[in-house]
Amino acid sequence: MTKISSSPSPLENRPYYVADTGHFGIKIKVCFSDHAFQEALKDSKITTKHHALDVGLAESHYIQQEGTTFAMMAIVFNWEDMAKLDPLERMGIIYHEVSHTTTHVFEYIGEEETKVGDESRSYLGEHIFKQVFAIYATEDQNRENSRKRNRTTPNKTSEEVLRALIKMGGNGDGSAGPDSVSKPKSVPRRTKNSNGSTKSKTSARIRRAG
Repeated sequence: MTKISSSPSPLENRPYYVADTGHFGIKIKVCFSDHAFQEALKDSKITTKHHALDVGLAESHYIQQEGTTFAMMAIVFNWEDMAKLDPLERMGIIYHEVSHTTTHVFEYIGEEETKVGDESRSYLGEHIFKQVFAIYATEDQNRENSRKRNRTTPNKTSEEVLRALIKMGGNGDGSAGPDSVSKPKSVPRRTKNSNGSTKSKTSARIRRAG
C-alpha cells in the first residue's frame, strides 16, 4: 500500500481543524470546544442533536444522519482537562481516539474490521495520528501564545498610564506644579485584558480552520 500524504486540508473561517484520510477522501474534524463541534456538525449538514463530549477527556465521533447521505467524523478534546496530564498520558489519549477513528473510516467505506489488512490499517492510523498530534501541538502553542499576550499587554498599558500622569504633573519627580495634577499615591491595579487574543499564527503544514 502506498503511504498516504501527510498534509491536512485547511478550511477558512472555521473554529476547528481538519485532518484527511488520504485516498479514502474522508475529512476528520478536530475540535477543542463544543462551539467548534456544533459548527462542524452544521458544515456537515447534520441536523440531529449531538454533544461534543458526553464523558471523559476526549471522544471520537462517527455520525450518519438517518435517511440522508450526510456523515461526519470528528475527534473532540477537552483541552483544559488534558492540559492537567503529563505529555505521555496526553499522547496516549490522542492515540486512543485516533485508533477509534481509524476503525470508523473502514466502517464508513463498508469494509469489515476482520477483512482489513494489518498493513493498511497501520498506515492509515499512522497518517491520521501524525496530523492529529500536530494539530494538538498547534492548538497548545496558540493557547500559550495567547496567554503570553494577555500577560504583557496590561504591563504596557499601566506603564503608558503612569507616564501620562507624570507628564500631566509637569515635573519628573511627580511633585505638583501650580497648574498640574499631583502624582497619584499608587499605580492603578493591573487587570487582565480578556479581549487581548488575536488571530493565531499557523504553521505551514497545519492551518487552523478559523
